[in-house]
Amino acid sequence: MVTFSSTCDVLCSFTRDYDLIKAKITQLEFRTNTCYPPVIQTINYLVHSEWSNSVTCQVIMITDGNCYEGLRKPDMTPFLFPGKLIVVPLDQVSSLYKNNYDSNKLPNGLGYISSPELPLTPSSVAKAFEKIAKETYVPYSAMLRCGHLKSDVHLIPPPMSYTKAADFEIMTCCISSELNIIGFIESSKVECPATLSRHLVLPQRILDESSETNEASAKTPSFCVLLHGALKVENMIAVCQLSSNWYGLLVSWADNKKKSNLMLIILEPGTNAIPWLGDIRNLTLSPTELCKSDVDEIQPTKTPDKRSYNQSQLVWIKEAGLQADIQKILRQARKMPDKIPSFYKELNRIRKAAIAYSFNDLLTSIADLLDIECSNLPSGTHPDCALQLSHAAMELRKPLAMDPKLTITPMITKYAQHDLM
Repeated sequence: MVTFSSTCDVLCSFTRDYDLIKAKITQLEFRTNTCYPPVIQTINYLVHSEWSNSVTCQVIMITDGNCYEGLRKPDMTPFLFPGKLIVVPLDQVSSLYKNNYDSNKLPNGLGYISSPELPLTPSSVAKAFEKIAKETYVPYSAMLRCGHLKSDVHLIPPPMSYTKAADFEIMTCCISSELNIIGFIESSKVECPATLSRHLVLPQRILDESSETNEASAKTPSFCVLLHGALKVENMIAVCQLSSNWYGLLVSWADNKKKSNLMLIILEPGTNAIPWLGDIRNLTLSPTELCKSDVDEIQPTKTPDKRSYNQSQLVWIKEAGLQADIQKILRQARKMPDKIPSFYKELNRIRKAAIAYSFNDLLTSIADLLDIECSNLPSGTHPDCALQLSHAAMELRKPLAMDPKLTITPMITKYAQHDLM
């Protein structure tokens, strides 16, 4: 829950404690100004820090300001995550601004405005929110099918259509109401492919006032429950087809040791969504392979081309990874001259990664750290240590340090030489 005027305040971050949210609502303070850009920036930051920008989030904005004109200003930035902004204006003059625009849709795909009927009354506002709940928060209903077995399920949150700009057209993919399982594969074969979204798969409940109907439905076996238990015990993944050339994975996902759920992982559209498995349509047992009595190869069949994944590439997604690599250099620097080969090996490794990522300022920062480390060396340190640190810092500041083909070598000193390279 976020409040905004000229500034923006986060009263409550993402939580399932509904009582806490209700308590915060009773403590709201109303202010005078209404400024929309700060709240959009704050919401982008909250979603990115909590879920990342790939998770769908719906945002409801309740305002008494001029949202029809204020949210259409040029300085309004869209959300950085997939989702919609639903604006509910609670002002008596909203219809005056509404008549100036042809549609309640906001620019840049930001969302839309849903106005209560005038005059404003508690019942009209309640009807507006009931309409939003029915349109936005109703679970997506689908049929999960595997051969003759089937089950009505809900997908939570509802999956969204996927739009991608191709070379000569804009491709839009929509998920079918029937999810067909086309096969099963070991979890170790899939690992962690690129995904668009994740959704809980829950069996539908039959809502009927008749107690006899409810009892009968409770005793009817559910294929959804059977599938979840089988995938969990066998450590397998079910591959399902969402629509033409669009596939997903059904897995047993656990957020703790006691509770697990059936989850649908939606892959990117296309038959090559998992590159190391190849074309998903080819993941089948070949008749010629089945006729062999000495078939020891595990499906899917390996391709003859060999791929090398044994490359020590540096990935700095978070600050902790970069900090750990720099600290490793400093630890080896303190152990010189014994660790001179390891020091220069790690230094060149980080330098080449920084060049590849265009992280040029990192080289200067490491040089400054080496100078600081050199000035703070204890009195009993080997003199070769200070010379090597100064030499490495000087080499990092040279323009040639930006050449990825260059390798910084140790400085040859008059002291006892070690097997440096």
